[in-house]
Amino acid sequence: MQQIAVLDRRLDHSIQANQRPRDVDARAVASAGTSELVARASAGEQRAWDQLVERYGGLVWAVARAHGLGRSDAGEVSQVTWLLLAQHLGALQQPERLEDWLRRTASREAFRMCRLRGCGVPSPADLRRPTSRWRTAEASR
Repeated sequence: MQQIAVLDRRLDHSIQANQRPRDVDARAVASAGTSELVARASAGEQRAWDQLVERYGGLVWAVARAHGLGRSDAGEVSQVTWLLLAQHLGALQQPERLEDWLRRTASREAFRMCRLRGCGVPSPADLRRPTSRWRTAEASR
């Protein structure tokens, strides 16, 4: 019985020790720049990928919706955009320009979806006009 108690205390201590670095790491990932997040996500770090999606997910969604797509089609454009990023993450030559890459890719996929669905296409001026929906966490720093 005493051995079990000792093992439980060791396990509790081990779990607590392992949680502290993760918390510190989560803060480091959240404050990391785009280039660092791309490098870390490319190396397979899930938290870095999650931070990229959190940081730029609104932008990708806003681009798809700006093309006049409904929620379902915009969701599909968003998923395809993130899939393409996952496929090309390690090959990005300028990771600091990820926001531009995502905007172009989401726009291209939205145009493709519009051709399939026959929806209206926004003017280039509409796509260039900044809106609060398109602001990213990094742009507000």
